[in-house]
Amino acid sequence: MSYQVLARKWRPQTFEAVVGQEPITRTLQNAISQGRIAHAFLFSGPRGVGKTSVARILAKALNCQAGPTPHPCNQCQSCLEITLGSSMDVLEIDGASNRGIDEVRDLREKIKYLPTHGQYKVYIIDEVHMLTKEAFNALLKTLEEPPAHAVFVLATTEPHKVPATILSRCQRYDFRRIPTALIKSHLEKLAGQEGWQIEPEGLALIAREAEGGLRDAQGFLDQVVTFGGEKISAAEIARILGVTERGSLLKALQAIVQRQGPALLELIDDLYNQGHDLQRFYQDLTLYARHLLLAGLHPEARHLVAVADQEFEEIAQLARQAPPVHLQNLLSVLLQGEEELKRAPQPRLALEVLLLRLIHLEPVQPVSAWLARLEDLEKRLGSGQGRVSTPPARAAAVSEAAAPAPPASPAKVVAPASPAATAPAAPTAPGNDSDLAARWQQFLQYIEEQGEAPLYGKISQCRLLGLTDHRLQVEAGRSWNAVGASHEARLQELARTFFGPQYSVEIKAQEKKRAAKAPAAAKKPVDLDTLKQQALEIFGGQWVAPPGKEEPQ
Repeated sequence: MSYQVLARKWRPQTFEAVVGQEPITRTLQNAISQGRIAHAFLFSGPRGVGKTSVARILAKALNCQAGPTPHPCNQCQSCLEITLGSSMDVLEIDGASNRGIDEVRDLREKIKYLPTHGQYKVYIIDEVHMLTKEAFNALLKTLEEPPAHAVFVLATTEPHKVPATILSRCQRYDFRRIPTALIKSHLEKLAGQEGWQIEPEGLALIAREAEGGLRDAQGFLDQVVTFGGEKISAAEIARILGVTERGSLLKALQAIVQRQGPALLELIDDLYNQGHDLQRFYQDLTLYARHLLLAGLHPEARHLVAVADQEFEEIAQLARQAPPVHLQNLLSVLLQGEEELKRAPQPRLALEVLLLRLIHLEPVQPVSAWLARLEDLEKRLGSGQGRVSTPPARAAAVSEAAAPAPPASPAKVVAPASPAATAPAAPTAPGNDSDLAARWQQFLQYIEEQGEAPLYGKISQCRLLGLTDHRLQVEAGRSWNAVGASHEARLQELARTFFGPQYSVEIKAQEKKRAAKAPAAAKKPVDLDTLKQQALEIFGGQWVAPPGKEEPQ
C-alpha cells in the first residue's frame, strides 16, 4: 500500500527527532556513549508519546554497524531492517496477544541464540502489563540474568499493574505528556513539509485535542486534511473534530460574567440546532473558564494558557470585569455540575439550568475583606466616629425628656467643650423627680458624646429608680449582665464628672415581678332546688319521682 499515515511516515528515527522526551533520550545517549547499557528497560507513560519509537531507536543504536552509538546512521543494513520491521535481531512482542506462559517459555528457549547481524538481540514487549501472573514468574529469572547479547525493553501504559519483582529488575523511564506548544510546533513543521496551508489557530485546536499525545495529533491532522483538503480554516477544523468554536465559548463566558441570560440561551439554541454535542460544549466551556481564571489571577502565566495571543487578550479583558474570587467560584460550580449534566435525562435543559445558575451567582467576598471591615468598624466605634443608630421614636422621646427646664434667668447656655470643665452642677433637690429624670437623660447624652457607644447602648436600657445619699439607683436592663469591670469603672468616672465627685451609680438587679393571685372566692353551698333547675335548663325534660314518692314540682 503506497499511502502511509503521518504517524508512520514521520516516525522519529533518531534520538534528536523525538519530541518532548529530552531527559530520557539524553540519558540513553549518555548510557550508550559510556558503555553503561542496562539489560532491561521499562518505558511507561500515556499512549502516543514515543515509547515504542524510542525502543526502536535504542535497538538501532545498539546494532548499528558504527555502534553501539548514540547516533545511528539509518543507512546500514541493520538500521534499515529495524526501520522496516524485518530485523531478526529485534523482536517486537505484543503482550496482549502473547500473554501466556507458553509464549514466555518459547522466548526463553530462543533467547540463547546469538544475533544474526548486530551485537545485541533486543526484545520489545509492548503492553507488558497484560501478561499473566504465571508468565511474569516464568520471565522473572530470564529478565534478571539474561545472556550478554540480550536486552529487554518493556513498554506499558499502566505500570502499576506490573509486579514489583519485575520493576526492581528494570531501569524505569517515565514518558510524560508532550506540551501543547511542542505538538503545535511539530504539526506546523509537518504541514510545511507536506505543503498544506492550515491556520495556526486550527493547529492549536488539534494540539489541544490530542491531550499530550503526538500520535493522536498526527491522526487528527490526517483526518482534517482528508476532509477539508490542503487548505482548511480553524472553524472547519473545529467542526470536524467536534470541538466548540472559540468564539462561541468566549460569547458564553461573556454572557455569564455580564449576566445576560437571553443571549446565553440563544447561544445554546444555536449550538443545539447545529448538532453540537452539548456535553462536549460544557467540557470546553469549563476549560475556557480555567483560562479566564488564570488570566484574572496570574496574567504573567501566559504560557499556561494554550490560546493565540489575540484570543488571550480578549480573555484577559473579560477577566478584568469580575473579581478573581468570583471567577474561581464560577469554575468551581462548573466542575461540580459536570457530573450532574452526565446523569441528566434532558441534557439541553440541564445545561440551561446550570448556566443560568452561574448568571445568578452572587460574587463572593473573601473572609479577609469581611475581617477588614469588622476591624474598621471596631476602630470607628472605639474612636466615637461610628455611633449606634437610635430608632426615630425613641430618639424623639429621649430628646423630649432630655430637654432642659427653662432657666429662671436669661443666662446664655454655652455648649461644654470638655468633660471636666463643663460638667453640669449636681442635683441638689432629690425630691424633684422631673428634674432628676431630665438630668439622667442629659447624662445618657453626655455618655454618648464622650464616644462610649457600647456603654451608652447598655446603660440606656436601664431604668432610673431614684437618688439616695448621692447614689443614683438604677435598675439593670437585659444586656447589662454582659458589661465588664472596665465599663462599670468608666460609668462611675463619668458619673462623678457629670454630677459631682460625691455622686455614684448603683446598679440593682432587675426584680422578677409576679402577678399576685386573687384570693379564691368562698364557694356557696348549692341547694337541691337550684341544682335541679340548672339541670332542667341544660338538658330539658322533667323530673320523675321514684316509685312511692311524689313527683317534685
